[in-house]
Amino acid sequence: MFLIFFFLYTHGQNARINKFENFLGEIETKYLNELVNDFDLFLNNRYKDEEFKFKKYLTEISDSKQPDIWKINKDKLEEMQKTNLFAKYDSIYPDTVWHDKKVFIVSYTDLGITNSIAITNKETKESNIDSIVNSLKSKPRLKEIEPSYFQIALESIITKGSLIQNYLDARKAAGTISIRLIAGGLLHDLKPENEYFAKRIIIMQMND
Repeated sequence: MFLIFFFLYTHGQNARINKFENFLGEIETKYLNELVNDFDLFLNNRYKDEEFKFKKYLTEISDSKQPDIWKINKDKLEEMQKTNLFAKYDSIYPDTVWHDKKVFIVSYTDLGITNSIAITNKETKESNIDSIVNSLKSKPRLKEIEPSYFQIALESIITKGSLIQNYLDARKAAGTISIRLIAGGLLHDLKPENEYFAKRIIIMQMND
């Protein structure tokens, strides 16, 4: 009975991974698997005496212990950005920026977003307001114009209450999320059977 259950479980897990990689694409899968291998080498060097190295790393990030944030090699990253592994973005500059005597208002009409930015009184002396306004005008927001194949592949295998669903729901609700919160969410849902996906999520989050 145990052997039958193990076979069905393994078959189902392999089917999810195959479906994910099919949606991701051959080139993107190759690059992402290379990144996972590099990441595992990083973990092995950092936590030589730890049994659960990945879990230890997520815990340190979640607890704000400021471990080294693993980054893709610059040349490799530039090569990968030519593929569809990462999302494509456009830079949107604010239409208007003004100071209402309390905060700075930054409006992005194309995005339907208006932000209020509070800056300390010392920095908002009359002589500084114009320079701060000009500085804010030159700072764009990124608008996603094409989703990554990574996100599309994750969406193809989403199941209710899963690590993947919780991650995607958080991204949808909050947009940009700190790596600390991402690590905490992954840690909460981490199981041996979803570590394949958790590693790929944290790698993409640290480098997107």
